[in-house]
Amino acid sequence: MKKTILLSLVFVLSLSANLAQANEITSDFLKQEIELAYNHYLNAEPQSGLFALETLARLIESDSTAILLSEVGPNTLCFTYVRIGLLHEKLGNQEQAAIAFSQAIKSNSGNAELSVLKASVLKLDEKAA
Repeated sequence: MKKTILLSLVFVLSLSANLAQANEITSDFLKQEIELAYNHYLNAEPQSGLFALETLARLIESDSTAILLSEVGPNTLCFTYVRIGLLHEKLGNQEQAAIAFSQAIKSNSGNAELSVLKASVLKLDEKAA
């Protein structure tokens, strides 16, 4: 538990130090944050993974240009919200899961059904595990 809290603290400090340059987000920075959040999602306590993914979603949404998302993948935000929803389901927070899934569909411009998005994310996560 202490290790999880320490990792979360390091994540928060890293993010807050770099948010001062939020208007200058680079693709390398965003890729590092995606990797860090995804690592928390896969390997840490669900609450830690949830915090990391929610922070990542806010970071992605803070960039109003599509240039960075084109470099890291157009589904990054959508899949982040699906993963947030999956963690909320795991924790028994059905209302929060529904909100996250709604945001996933919205960020994907309604181009796919939730079941398809969930299946895609679960398949990617299975390959990574």
